[in-house]
Amino acid sequence: MQTYDDGGNQGRIAQLGNRGVEVWGADRNYIDADVPIDNIEPGAILYNCTLSGANTFIGRGSRIGESGHARVNDCQIGRDCSLGAGTYDGATFLDDVTVRGFAEIRPGTLLEEQVEAAHSVAFKNTILTATCVTGSLINFCDLFMSGGTSRSDHSEVGSGVIHFNFDPRGDKWGSLLGDVRGVLLRSAPVFVGGQAGLVGPLHVDFGAVVAGGSIVRRDVPADCVHFDASQARTVKGFDREIYPSVRRKFSSTARLIGSLWALAAWYQLVRLPVAEDYQKRLYEAAAEQARRHVAERIRRLEKIIDKLENSLSKAAGSAEPSRAENEHRLLISKRDAIVAALEDPADGAVPDVVLAEYRASRETMTHVEAVRALSDEAARAAESWLVGLAGEPLRRVEAALNGTGSLAEPSKDRGE
Repeated sequence: MQTYDDGGNQGRIAQLGNRGVEVWGADRNYIDADVPIDNIEPGAILYNCTLSGANTFIGRGSRIGESGHARVNDCQIGRDCSLGAGTYDGATFLDDVTVRGFAEIRPGTLLEEQVEAAHSVAFKNTILTATCVTGSLINFCDLFMSGGTSRSDHSEVGSGVIHFNFDPRGDKWGSLLGDVRGVLLRSAPVFVGGQAGLVGPLHVDFGAVVAGGSIVRRDVPADCVHFDASQARTVKGFDREIYPSVRRKFSSTARLIGSLWALAAWYQLVRLPVAEDYQKRLYEAAAEQARRHVAERIRRLEKIIDKLENSLSKAAGSAEPSRAENEHRLLISKRDAIVAALEDPADGAVPDVVLAEYRASRETMTHVEAVRALSDEAARAAESWLVGLAGEPLRRVEAALNGTGSLAEPSKDRGE
């Protein structure tokens, strides 16, 4: 059985020490042979961790395993981060991120600058843009959250909140809290009170408040307060293989994919060209996390479309024939066109004023400072560009459907 001193671990720890990395001993830390030593910057502190993966990077000032053992595999961690006890796999953390401990962070996760998560959080395919904060006991899979203007005016999620991404038919859905405009740090924050439940897919817009303990099953418009007013009821005749209308859910997914594609473009075209050397790998990984989430959403939609033939067949022989037969047949016939509409990012040049101001500011400022320093003209131009990119997937899907059975129309199914 391997011990912490086997396999050259002591030698690797010695190399890190010689580079200026503070390592609290071979009895508390194990560095796998596949981790490039040069990927751990001088000034990083390894308290109690196991590191693995050729893509692992840790920036200076970051503290790994402060509150207990942290297993880190193929993660990119910026500077001045603090990751407590837990497992971190295939995720990206930009500068000044804090995860307090007992976390389970999985692939598809991107936490941007100054994000803070308390204890016992679980994230997968989850993106939190700069300054967002979550409490403890959070379970977020397949979610994009943004909003707020600064670390003192940020989107926040109370403790005990769950995003319900998995439904009785075995399908998974993603949700938007805010949208890609939040990267500009000029949006009203989103607030989700403690012990709330978010039933995906849905969109909670900027400035919305979800009251603590609420269950959210539909979109919450901007600057509204949502209170859970649902009543207990039983719907008879449920068959998990028979689908109602999926119009609203497909529309919501297309909007989420749009924000993800726009976020990837934001990194590739705005952030990467002026990144410091250490930031390049972080920003490239951040864009890849967005692309990974897009691929997951498309794969999930394909699986649903592939089940609609069986749904139609079963509904035809049931006491209540499908009320969405035309919609489902259209989706089946346009399956490949829908996928093509979603899988390619939209084109659109970044406005010159945005690039000029951002590049000039980044010579002396951090990313967050530079974004907040954009003039009103540049911020409006950036928002218009991002909104255009984000709206393209839904527009393409509508075009692929030839304007028939528009996904933009509200669903009138039985509350599913």
